[in-house]
Amino acid sequence: MKLTVLGCGDAFGNGGRNNSAFLLSQSGEHILVDCGASTLIRLKHESVVLEEISTILISHFHGDHYGGIPFFLISSLFENPRQRPLTIIGPPSIEAKVSELLEALYTGTLEKLGQLEITFIEYGKEPIKLGDKKIVALPVEHSPPSLPHGIRLEWKDKVFAFSGDTSWSNNLVPLCDQADLFVCECNFLHEQAFGHLCYDELVERRDQLACENIWLSHMGNEVLSQDSLVFNKLSDGMKIEF
Repeated sequence: MKLTVLGCGDAFGNGGRNNSAFLLSQSGEHILVDCGASTLIRLKHESVVLEEISTILISHFHGDHYGGIPFFLISSLFENPRQRPLTIIGPPSIEAKVSELLEALYTGTLEKLGQLEITFIEYGKEPIKLGDKKIVALPVEHSPPSLPHGIRLEWKDKVFAFSGDTSWSNNLVPLCDQADLFVCECNFLHEQAFGHLCYDELVERRDQLACENIWLSHMGNEVLSQDSLVFNKLSDGMKIEF
């Protein structure tokens, strides 16, 4: 599996990084994990054909994590009309949230959404199975109205895990268990505050996270300024085979 980092920034674009968006590719198929507001631009920069993205997984309802879906959809409607089905998976109310955002940003386009074959699926207590994919989403500790979730994607023989935005949550332990790659947010260096993780706590709890590799995302300026960390830092445009 290949990970292409379309965006690994925080809500404020620290370090000049784009909004959260991770492209997973295997056997000519792409899955998008998060779709922040800058995602379509980054997809074009990487020459990714939107038609080849079968599924979009959304961690929570903040603009830097799902605000790019309207741009993705209008491109799929008007620029390069999409023929293949698309599945959008996210927290409860995902269809309503996407519809409201699309209409707010591009008034009058919601009525055209029926031209696309889109299936909306909400996270629940049971894993979601789509062909050779299994998706597990568990609640994490972030702004409650955004319905935050961490995500685990099992696809063929590979496991990708993503923390979403969260302070420490015990749900991170099963989400990343035996994962080949775990993308984990790390907004702060030393400060422990609700809603986001800090580097010191991740180091302290590393033994609880039984995964192969941890890569840091959603970093604030303090973390970005550090040259030597226990964990690797993601950057936009990075490609990782695992």
